[in-house]
Amino acid sequence: MSRAVPWYIKAVLYVAIPAAVLAALYLSIPGEVALARTAGWSERYAPAMPVCLSVYALAAGAISWYRRKMRLSGERTALIGGVLALVLAMSAQSISHLIEQSYMGTSAALVVAVSCIPPLVIAHLIHMAETPSEVRSASEELTEARETIKSLTTALVASESAALVSRAGAVLVEVVRAADTAEELSAAAAKVTGVLDDSLREEEAQPRTLALTQRIDQARKALAAKGEKATVENVCKSVGISQATYYRHRPAEPQLTAGMLPLSA
Repeated sequence: MSRAVPWYIKAVLYVAIPAAVLAALYLSIPGEVALARTAGWSERYAPAMPVCLSVYALAAGAISWYRRKMRLSGERTALIGGVLALVLAMSAQSISHLIEQSYMGTSAALVVAVSCIPPLVIAHLIHMAETPSEVRSASEELTEARETIKSLTTALVASESAALVSRAGAVLVEVVRAADTAEELSAAAAKVTGVLDDSLREEEAQPRTLALTQRIDQARKALAAKGEKATVENVCKSVGISQATYYRHRPAEPQLTAGMLPLSA
């Protein structure tokens, strides 16, 4: 869809509106001149009243629009001045026509009010002229934008840093708890390992003990079969152990039979 401005819209903007403004200003001239004459100005000075009010309204409106667009100070006072100028222009037209048609007459208050218009217009125009323009260049606006972004970034980084520090503290607490738990588990595992080692040693020792006892018993029987005395000394020599080991692992004493001597002999 084309966004080009149609020719008739351009005609309204550049022809119709200026023509309507000029016509309105032209129509307001007789009433404002008549009001100035009623207030006491002569034929020579009375025609300046329309110029005073019209130029004042145009100046105030233009300054208000420009300052609002550029975001400058003084926009509100300029807008008030433009509205006041329009009110004065409308009042001047109405009052002059009412006086001309004999619906009302002049008065001291009306003369004073109309006489105060020029100095009030001058005072407000001077005020708007003295208001600092504060026109900023593109580089100044860019610098301000950079400073704003920098401050926002700094605030954001500080906030995120605080959040990260808080999270790091929470993680550190969890790590300490995990270390304590791991230490407890390690101690429990060490206890279990010790118990298992003891059990394994006992299991390993039992077969050795049983085997040595069986060898001692077999040595006894072998000596008895040879007709030799199954004394402690002979059994220890046959098995290859010391007498202390023999007494730790000896089997139960056998029943004495004919031809066998006690081991203690």
